[in-house]
Amino acid sequence: MHSVEHSGGSKEETAKRNRMRGEKKAAVRTRRLFSRKRKFTAGFLAAVCPGLGHIYLGLYRKGIAFIFTLLLDASALLYFSSIGMQINVPLLILLALVIPVTYFYNVYDVLQSADYVIYYRVGTHGQEERQVSPYRNPFAVERSALFGIMLVAGGALMFLFYQKPRWLRYYMEDYGKITVAAVLIIAGLWAGGREIWLLRKQRGSKSREREKGGV
Repeated sequence: MHSVEHSGGSKEETAKRNRMRGEKKAAVRTRRLFSRKRKFTAGFLAAVCPGLGHIYLGLYRKGIAFIFTLLLDASALLYFSSIGMQINVPLLILLALVIPVTYFYNVYDVLQSADYVIYYRVGTHGQEERQVSPYRNPFAVERSALFGIMLVAGGALMFLFYQKPRWLRYYMEDYGKITVAAVLIIAGLWAGGREIWLLRKQRGSKSREREKGGV
């Protein structure tokens, strides 16, 4: 008698666990499907208008930064084409390249950000969250002070482009090429230093993991 009751109880528990597993798998599949649709929507919005995909994902500052960068670049192109100054070929080429580079990087970055959201919220094994993600956290930039600095500096430049002061025109005619070269050198030094810092950081983390494993 007891064995029959025990057998019936175990069958009910097994059926209950199977139902819970099925419901959990269905919920995970639903969240994955929603995340993939969200990634497609974010990529589509970023392709239509740079910055909209980031705003859709909740990265408001980064989205506004992409929009503001394109507006500032367009204002600079209009300024240099309207004041009648001598053509500064390196500067015009640099300003013209900013638009496609910003556009394609915007699409790439929004897809990477969407991958982080998918990986963090729904793991490949049905886990809700993971402690370590292989994707860079895009929301960390939202707390940076660079956004405010960019708005102040960009707003000041747009104001100068609108006012068209003579000293700015003379400066660009005499020192425009030097300014472009200096900006490129500084950008190259910053990019190289950043890569060296990241490489050292990765090596340091690997060495610490090896020490922990040895212990």
